[in-house]
Amino acid sequence: MKRLTTLIYLTTFILATNSLFGQIPKYIFNEVTEEKFNSKNFTNSTKTLKENVGVYHFGESEGEWDLVFLPYKDSLVIQVRNGTWAEDLGYEAWLSKCQTFNNVKIKDSKFYFGNYSGQFVAYNEGQTKSKAVILFSDPILGINYKKDSAEVGFYLTSIDTFFDDKERYELSLEVKPENYFVNKTKQELKILRNTIYANYGLIFREGGDMDKYFSSKDWYQGWRNDVSSCLTEIEKRNLAILKRFENL
Repeated sequence: MKRLTTLIYLTTFILATNSLFGQIPKYIFNEVTEEKFNSKNFTNSTKTLKENVGVYHFGESEGEWDLVFLPYKDSLVIQVRNGTWAEDLGYEAWLSKCQTFNNVKIKDSKFYFGNYSGQFVAYNEGQTKSKAVILFSDPILGINYKKDSAEVGFYLTSIDTFFDDKERYELSLEVKPENYFVNKTKQELKILRNTIYANYGLIFREGGDMDKYFSSKDWYQGWRNDVSSCLTEIEKRNLAILKRFENL
């Protein structure tokens, strides 16, 4: 009986949430700057999923962060990318942090990732017309906003522009066919594999060839011993193919 009551409650909650979710919340804000927006300037997005793909920016200065929507098959991979100032490296450095959500659910203009949810919207104010997303939860702090409240982030740039360094990101944007790897040397395959990890700040064995190689790159900042939680499904697929070719 208790189980049935719980099931009825959950079903009622989901139905009620879905009936409300899609309406523009009354309170829309930028959490970092505390700026407030008129909800009447927002409408549900009528663009396709492909048109909404890209990078959306939240906040300003040290509190700023990006929500990255990567196309994968007929859905998305979502990455939350923020940063923090290093305090124990002995020098000043901005360390990039990430959260990756591979199991994203899409329903119309709404998206669900992990314990969080949001919606693609259009922002119109005077001559300003732009793509935006509203979030009903904060994935940085791991909290849900109050009822009828959401934080807004505005479209920043395309995926191709954000990941414009092909040497670094060629295996992060699409799953490569096996013939892409066929004529690579073992060393080239090793560098390709470890570039994926280096992008997320993996620390390599001190004095080893990968440590020497990536330390020569001005973009590399090694500060993590494990970056597995950052990997996208695209990168995992490419890593699996790389592993097979390295073992031949």
